[in-house]
Amino acid sequence: MTDNEKFLFDLWGYVVVEDVLTSDEVALANEAVDRHAHLIANRDPGLSHGSKHLEGATGRGEFHQNPLTFDRPWCEPFRRMLTHPRVIDIFNEVLGHGFRLDHGPGLIQMVKGTEGHWLHGGMTFDPSQYHRFEHGRMQCGLCVAAWQLTEVREGDGGFACVPGSHKSNYRPPHHVLSTEDGMGCIQQVVAGPGSVVIFNEALVHGTLPWQPTDRERRSILFKCSPGFLSWGSPHAECPIPDPTPEELAIYEPPHRTGRTTLGEDSE
Repeated sequence: MTDNEKFLFDLWGYVVVEDVLTSDEVALANEAVDRHAHLIANRDPGLSHGSKHLEGATGRGEFHQNPLTFDRPWCEPFRRMLTHPRVIDIFNEVLGHGFRLDHGPGLIQMVKGTEGHWLHGGMTFDPSQYHRFEHGRMQCGLCVAAWQLTEVREGDGGFACVPGSHKSNYRPPHHVLSTEDGMGCIQQVVAGPGSVVIFNEALVHGTLPWQPTDRERRSILFKCSPGFLSWGSPHAECPIPDPTPEELAIYEPPHRTGRTTLGEDSE
C-alpha cells in the first residue's frame, strides 16, 4: 500500500485504485456476467427507504449464484479478484495479515431508473465495523473491495459516501442520509473499468440512482474482516471446486492464532 493510499484511506475512509484489472480481464468478467444473466434478479425496491432523491422504478440486480463457482473460464476473473495481489497488499495493511473473506462476492447491477440506497454505516457502535490508529498503523473492521466493470463518471450515480465519516463523532442529519440535503459533504465516487474502490464499512455510504442510459453500472463486491472476527455467519467451507491454497486461506473461519497469511510480506 503506497503512502498516498494510506493517507487517503485514513483521511477519507476509502481509496480508488485505478487500472488494477487489464482490459482483457474486464472484458472476460463482463462476458461472464452476460452469459449468466439468467442468474441475475432484481430485488424489490426499498433500499431508498422513501427518499424522493433516491427512489427509482426498479431495484438493483444481484447474482443468485456465487460467481466463484461458475464453470471455467467464467469463474476466472472473479477468482482473480478474490486473491488479487493488489488487494491483498491493501487489506494486509488495513485489516492485518490473516484477513478473511467475510461475505460475497456480490454483484450490483444498475440501469437507468434503478433506485439508490439510503446512506448507512458508521453511525452506531458496531464492534465489527471500526477505524482506529494505534502503534503506527491503521486498524479497521469490515472493509470492502468493490471492483468496477464499467465506467462511472461524475454525475452518473452509483457509490457515494461522506468522506471522513468513518471517524465522525456525530450522527449525520436525516436529510444527509436521505441525500435530500447533502450539506455539500456527499461525494459520488468516480472510477474507471478495472479499478477497485476499497472502503471501510464504518464509512457513511450508500448508492445514488443510476443516471446513464448508454451503459450499466456493474460492481463486484468482496467484504473482508480481520482474521479473528466475523460480521456475518462464517462460511462452512470454501465453495470453489478446485481451490488454490490462497483461496482456502481466505475462506478460513475466524480465529486468532495460526492463520494462513497471504502476500509476499506475510507474517
